[in-house]
Amino acid sequence: MQVTVLGASGRTGFHIARLLAAKGHTVRAGLRSRQRAEVLRDLDVEPVVADVTADPEDLVEAFLGSDVVITAIGAPDPEPASVNLVDRDGSVTAIHAAEKAGVARYIQVSAQFADSPDQGDRLVRSILLAKQLSDLALQKSALTWTIVRPGTLIDGPATGRVKVAGHLEPGRVTRLDVAAVVVGVLGEPLTENRGFDVVSGDFPVGPALAALG
Repeated sequence: MQVTVLGASGRTGFHIARLLAAKGHTVRAGLRSRQRAEVLRDLDVEPVVADVTADPEDLVEAFLGSDVVITAIGAPDPEPASVNLVDRDGSVTAIHAAEKAGVARYIQVSAQFADSPDQGDRLVRSILLAKQLSDLALQKSALTWTIVRPGTLIDGPATGRVKVAGHLEPGRVTRLDVAAVVVGVLGEPLTENRGFDVVSGDFPVGPALAALG
């Protein structure tokens, strides 16, 4: 498949792009600017400018021909204005651009408690609220969607074992394991038009996703 990954130079998006390329997919690595392409120099991907805060028509062009769009974007600054610009408005812009470009499948990396921000950590409440709105926009779209809501993201080696469910207690999960889950979603029909939490657990990614049914 041809897959466009938004936020491909970020710490989670990078691993998603890398795993997709390793599995033989044609990967467009969406970046805010060409200057960020240096991060991807060792990956078999095509860098493409796909700035969710710029001209929406440029996003449509970046998405043309893609079977799937995966977004792992996040505001570089935790201030509400930055969060709303990227995680809320930018994410919604990307969803509409994908619809206009004729993309069939859309996977969004959100955050645990984005579906219930009042239950999440007060320190990240603005982020959760922004992601809630973009997640709702995706669910109302014409796209076949999946929303992956990871717990607290941590760096470190992949464990290959996770826990997934519609709602889970607060937890942590490595970025590498989240990337494996996102890539695994492409091969599991039970994840279509579903949103779920993911934290570190005891189950291999494939069986964990298959158990959603």
